[in-house]
Amino acid sequence: MHISATSPYSSGMISPRDARSGKGTRALALLTLIGLGLVTTRGLLTGNWWFFIMLTWNLFLAWFPLGVVLVLRDLRQSGFNNKWLLVGGLAGWLAFLPNAPYIITDLFHIKHVDQPLLWFDTMALFVFALTGLLIGLYSILIVHRMLRPLSGNLSTWALIFSSQILSGFGIYLGRIGRWNSWDVLTSPTALTMAIARAYHDHLSIKLTIAYGFVLFLMYVAFYWYIDHEKESERSQ
Repeated sequence: MHISATSPYSSGMISPRDARSGKGTRALALLTLIGLGLVTTRGLLTGNWWFFIMLTWNLFLAWFPLGVVLVLRDLRQSGFNNKWLLVGGLAGWLAFLPNAPYIITDLFHIKHVDQPLLWFDTMALFVFALTGLLIGLYSILIVHRMLRPLSGNLSTWALIFSSQILSGFGIYLGRIGRWNSWDVLTSPTALTMAIARAYHDHLSIKLTIAYGFVLFLMYVAFYWYIDHEKESERSQ
């Protein structure tokens, strides 16, 4: 395993301010606690824990790809720059990445909510969907910063765009096909056949393009805001 003497800060892989503060992770943890508080309250008041189980599990899956890239980033900060570790880690990240924006589609369940709980469940679903979306955007930002010094700016943006299109397709497989990320390991043959058949479904193409393109534009806005904030701090 190759250990590099190059500082991760000087390579542009991660900014010292982000490594020092950890504000992004703490903010996402706070949003997670708010969401858990809402669904726990619902469960205690109604005795129905279906929302708690469904949303908590989906949010755990959304956190998983972020956890992967945080560990990968910390390892690279420590100087462990093995390319197979990077490729393997990013493959795991990409396989689970669709789980983050997937929670947006849980808003579909609103139509099954009884009127007295509609206002409460709308708020809970929104908090979980927002948290999942931000977790995904933050994990993409970390990957962006890791890959940019290795692949160059244009190639990295192309990879980010591709990951968002694949996320759109992953959302289709999860919501319409009812497939899970771990089926890559547990049912690879059946999943491959489902993917091959999906290209004959016009809905898969529409949903992939719609979600993928919108997710990419949202990341561009997110990246622009973070980058602009960083530049503002430097000028102060």
